[in-house]
Amino acid sequence: MSDSTSDDSTSDESDSGSQSKNALEWAVSGIGLLVVLTVVGFQIYQIVVASDDPADLQIQLDTPRIQQGTAMIPLTVENKGDRVAEGAVIEVCAGSESCAEITFRYVPQGSTRTGTVGLSAPLEGPLETRVVSYRTL
Repeated sequence: MSDSTSDDSTSDESDSGSQSKNALEWAVSGIGLLVVLTVVGFQIYQIVVASDDPADLQIQLDTPRIQQGTAMIPLTVENKGDRVAEGAVIEVCAGSESCAEITFRYVPQGSTRTGTVGLSAPLEGPLETRVVSYRTL
């Protein structure tokens, strides 16, 4: 009789070990399912809500400073579009003969980048800017 009692206790121990392992497996599976559903939900949100408008680069010039015969013109480029602009080339001109370019390697959507271009002083006319080119990602 003592043998049957010890066998029952061994059986009970293995059942409780199996139950705790089962609970751990369920917890890990639940966390994995939560991660997958979060990623899928975010992707659906991006498809439904986010637009796919191209990059929209807006250029703002600051006051030029003259340094050793060169007009240094600070500028800010803001991307108001929904796509990244890569390799954005911005041209600043004062008249038809005096132009300079600056390249921004990466302008993410909703961000700003700053830079400075130099033109020969004195400036021959009003400053004009334009976006020469960029690639979208």
